[in-house]
Amino acid sequence: MNCFRSAVLAGLAVFVSTGVMAEIYKCTDAQGRTRYGDKPCAGKSVIITPRAAPAVSEDAAVRMNRTQRLLQAYEAEHEEVRRAQAEQKAGQEQRKYNCARAQSYARGVTQASRVYRTDDAGQRIDLSFEERAAAAAKARAEVARWCDSK
Repeated sequence: MNCFRSAVLAGLAVFVSTGVMAEIYKCTDAQGRTRYGDKPCAGKSVIITPRAAPAVSEDAAVRMNRTQRLLQAYEAEHEEVRRAQAEQKAGQEQRKYNCARAQSYARGVTQASRVYRTDDAGQRIDLSFEERAAAAAKARAEVARWCDSK
């Protein structure tokens, strides 16, 4: 209710500062609730004359402008930090995914009884001993590249 009252009073200050004068009534109903309006109520009504908003000094306006610029710079800096953290997290997730794939490939090359490749026609061709050793070395290199050794 205090927020509503503050909003009403702030709105009234705007009307007063723009030169629009209207009568404002403060009404209290039978339950003791207070409300504000532009028409008198059936119960007790009090006419409120809002005070004009104080003039803003040039110094205060300059300080407010500087404060706004500082807040905008602060927000831009924090947005940059959040963006960098999101990029770092995405990079870590990609690295984790690549590590899991490399480990799986390494297990397949080193532990499978038969290792093959497919040719252009889709036919399976078993790898020779030398080809299998080269594939295992490549798999170990990929594991070393993507997986942390810590």
